[in-house]
Amino acid sequence: MEHDQFLFVIVESPTWLLYVTLLLTAIFFRFSRLLTVRNLDLVLLLLLSTALVVSASSKRDDLASAGPASQAAQLQTLDGDESQSTPLGPLNRFSSFIVLALSVLLIVRLTFDESLTRRPRLEQNLNQAALTFLFFPAFTILMTGVFLKEPPVRNIDSVKSGVALLQGQESSDVTAAGDQAIPPATETIIAAGAAKVAELSGQVDPEKDRDVFGRTPTEEMIARILVVVAHTTVILGLMYIGRKHFCSVQLGISMSCLYLLLPCTAFNVHQLSHVVPGACLTWAFAMYRKPAVAGVLLGLACGTLFFAVFLLPLWAVFYGRKGSLRFGISLGAVAAVVLMTFALTSATTDSFVHKLVMTANWTAYRLFDAATPMSESAIGHMYLRIILAALFFVMFVAMTVIPRKRNLENLLANSTALIVAAQLWYPEDVGSYVLWYLPLLMLVMFRPRLDRFVPPESDDSHTAQRPSDQKTQHAAGALSRVTLYH
Repeated sequence: MEHDQFLFVIVESPTWLLYVTLLLTAIFFRFSRLLTVRNLDLVLLLLLSTALVVSASSKRDDLASAGPASQAAQLQTLDGDESQSTPLGPLNRFSSFIVLALSVLLIVRLTFDESLTRRPRLEQNLNQAALTFLFFPAFTILMTGVFLKEPPVRNIDSVKSGVALLQGQESSDVTAAGDQAIPPATETIIAAGAAKVAELSGQVDPEKDRDVFGRTPTEEMIARILVVVAHTTVILGLMYIGRKHFCSVQLGISMSCLYLLLPCTAFNVHQLSHVVPGACLTWAFAMYRKPAVAGVLLGLACGTLFFAVFLLPLWAVFYGRKGSLRFGISLGAVAAVVLMTFALTSATTDSFVHKLVMTANWTAYRLFDAATPMSESAIGHMYLRIILAALFFVMFVAMTVIPRKRNLENLLANSTALIVAAQLWYPEDVGSYVLWYLPLLMLVMFRPRLDRFVPPESDDSHTAQRPSDQKTQHAAGALSRVTLYH
């Protein structure tokens, strides 16, 4: 039976999961103040991460025992084909239910985040020097695991699509089930840039170096490097926000260490599609003062998977009339680049339309599929998805339409809640893509009061009305961010 090894350790091993849990508890749990939101967040995150690893590993074991047909179905989970049912064992069912229940609890916690106005400073159990010492080996070991793991087929497909984009050719790779593989546009564009660098460096392998699976060593290396760059981008974003917005280098290092040490990160460390959306969203919050830059980053996130589209109205309302105009223009520019990418890698109009429909996997959110017969268990699953989808849209409308104070802490909590909720009615692997929102959850857990971080339009109008108090307010805001922490 195949296991997912992290260096020489089996990630889903109960002993390893216990060791990691004890380590993170020793570092981040506040034993002197048991009843704190920080402790609640940490316990909830550790339980969710552990349940996710158990659920994913048990599903893989069930697929391995079920035969090649079910393994082919697993390969299509993120490729837009959800018509094949996956056999579920008792452990898989139980752990999936736990993931779903913990995700619902996390949504409730995020919904009430804006009412938690007291954010006392809570130091980590390690000082900054010790956290920095822990960060470097944790990062090195995690990135080494990327090069030791076999790159997923989806990552290789993105690189091949990027090469086809550079050559202006049709990308017509097929999956193990015989369907055309359509990598997300954002991953294709990033892979095209990496392939161009490899081409300029003269490290492009000839066609004779392709293996039996149609891959070259250069394509595999580019796929691994892209994953490392994506994780590094997430960590740099957490560091930047910790220093710039939280006014604490220690918090940036703490968030990065927790991100690197969680079991769910090690389990999915080599999955590019899990990391790229989180990297784009992290830097969108880092650049929230610049609507045009945030629009580009959110547009790139939408070019990976469809769930990021649900964040666009929330951010447009946050920026107001003037800011949302610049935000929308940058989104349109990204959409134009994506359409151009599809056009350059499509030989026919039908191929272009097919890629436009399937690349972001928006069809995964369909609730009905009359062409596919459903078993009794699938019908029950469909009814559950309908209920969860209805609750999601109620929450989505409430967060977008109901008037409220517009500041960074509300935007952060609401965006994270929407991403978590969007996974609850995903047809396969409900609630499993924790890395999509994990960096944002780190920011919610460790943030100080951010009520003074308002949209640029509101900040400019307030400064224009009271120009004499600009320096006083800036000093007061800086003092508040230094002294008030969660």
